[in-house]
Amino acid sequence: MQGNPVNTARTTTRHRPVLALTAGAALALATACGTTEPAADPQAGGEEWTFSDGSGDEVTLPERPQRVVAYSGVAAALWDYGFEVVGVFGPVDGVGGEPAPQIGDVDTEQVETLSQTYDELNIEALAALDPDLIVTHAFDDLLWYLPEDSIDQIEAVAPVAALQVTGVSAEQQLQNHLDLAVALGVDPESADVTEARATYDEALARLDAATEANPDLKVLAVSAAPDSFFVGNAAAGGDLALFQEHGVNFPETSAPDTDEYEQLSWEEADTHPADLILQDARPGRTTVQELADQPIWRGLPAVRAEQVGEWRSETPYSYLRYAETVNALAEDIEESEPLEG
Repeated sequence: MQGNPVNTARTTTRHRPVLALTAGAALALATACGTTEPAADPQAGGEEWTFSDGSGDEVTLPERPQRVVAYSGVAAALWDYGFEVVGVFGPVDGVGGEPAPQIGDVDTEQVETLSQTYDELNIEALAALDPDLIVTHAFDDLLWYLPEDSIDQIEAVAPVAALQVTGVSAEQQLQNHLDLAVALGVDPESADVTEARATYDEALARLDAATEANPDLKVLAVSAAPDSFFVGNAAAGGDLALFQEHGVNFPETSAPDTDEYEQLSWEEADTHPADLILQDARPGRTTVQELADQPIWRGLPAVRAEQVGEWRSETPYSYLRYAETVNALAEDIEESEPLEG
């Protein structure tokens, strides 16, 4: 049986164009590298603003958006590149007073948080921010964290643009988010961009070296809870596919390539032998410490060997954030060894 431990709403279907915008505009930022047609002064508005994804789909507004409200993961990526949003929705607060990983370094004292609850949004507070553009992720045609029954009201405030996630590789997501930042006025040659990209490339080189030195290490990414056990499916793309391309040895699951997870019972938790287990590290998920009460978990060889790391499955799509995640994975692999039996 396959399923999704993230949010049951992600499996619902919206019978409307995901990338439809008000004011007659349309945006598709899905599978191709973005290109921009900036104003003469990339740091100033006043001229017609156009963004194209390279496939002919584009959004055109009277001038480049200045006031942007975004899903926390998008806001974090834009912030890393030097573009500051005015409002966010989605995860902000993490565990133990720490920020949620999705929000990155966004200054939440400076930025208005409209909602942290899925499928809820304060429309009046949104309107008070007077945004020029609202940006979120899309899973197929599901607009992430935006309440389905309020989309018309939201679009009456500002155009809603969606960066497609389903079926888009992590590398392409990184490029798409950078393309959006550049379209919003970020200088692609700025230190925020070039240094982040260099750091990311260095992290990938470290991961390559770690997997080359430890080629037989079997790695399992899971989202385990007291009553469920989900295994990440690298064939579905995303972060696991990127890591697999750089030598990480994930199992072949029984899930279709379109499903992010294979669902197993706890009695089946040893279906895929693992030397290193990466447990879902998102706020609100079961922690490794909490799993210590689960006897089957305690009996897994990787757990007994204390070869357990974090699966940072909702890392914002910026080169800086992904460099941190890749480095953490490389370190886990460097410190692990194949287990017998």
